[in-house]
Amino acid sequence: MGKFDGVLLASDMDGTLLNDQRQIDRGNIEALEYFTQNGGYFALATGRTRPATDAYRSLLPCNCPGVYLNGAILCDERTREIVYMEGLDARARMIAKRIMKQYPHIGIEVFLLDRSYVCNMCETTRIHFENLDIPYTVLDIDEIPEPVEQWGKINFTGLTHEVDEVRAALEEMDPYYNLTFSTPVFYEMTCKGGHKGDGVQRVADYLSVRPEHIYTTGDSQNDIPMLRMASKSFVPKNGRKDVVELADVVVSDNNHCVMRDIVGYLDKVY
Repeated sequence: MGKFDGVLLASDMDGTLLNDQRQIDRGNIEALEYFTQNGGYFALATGRTRPATDAYRSLLPCNCPGVYLNGAILCDERTREIVYMEGLDARARMIAKRIMKQYPHIGIEVFLLDRSYVCNMCETTRIHFENLDIPYTVLDIDEIPEPVEQWGKINFTGLTHEVDEVRAALEEMDPYYNLTFSTPVFYEMTCKGGHKGDGVQRVADYLSVRPEHIYTTGDSQNDIPMLRMASKSFVPKNGRKDVVELADVVVSDNNHCVMRDIVGYLDKVY
């Protein structure tokens, strides 16, 4: 038996697992290899699509379902089978069309498990897909062939003050959808249960992990639900101020091996 048997560690990617150059430091990889080789479960918990994590997963010992699109989709990393999915609905399409008409300068991105669409281009969206380095299709929102129930996330992008206007315009929709910032320039809409907290809990249930053995780490607003549900939460020093303040443990910034700090902490606990 390994010392980390039955222990789940779920991690955000951007600003946490990845450094500022969007790379994974060797110290993080070695720490996670030690953790999983000794029985631990490691899961990604990200707002990204699965293809946008391909280059990283090949470096990581991901050995349980991953949480994608902020929890709207869970995917088995070995079989690529969807373990859980809850998409959007027809009303979400209408909301996106209203925002596009009201704020024509706002970028609108639609994400499925393995496909991405740009329904309204702006500079922030252009840079976003350049950084993700994944293919996308420019298409009118009414021409997306997949049913809305397969849409995992709609992302509204722009300058910080522009996206904040969208947040205010969508405030009345908060009871019906999960609406959150992943960065100050990305405001994201998923189903009501489509947040990282529910996603990580579903992974834990799938693996029969007990609540006291669930650990999470993240740096931004969309990480808050999974930080709150964890037995213990870890936040890197570079995290948003309000996120750092709710952390159980503050660890090194994302340029100094967050995972090494966390696994080192757990190594003393178990």
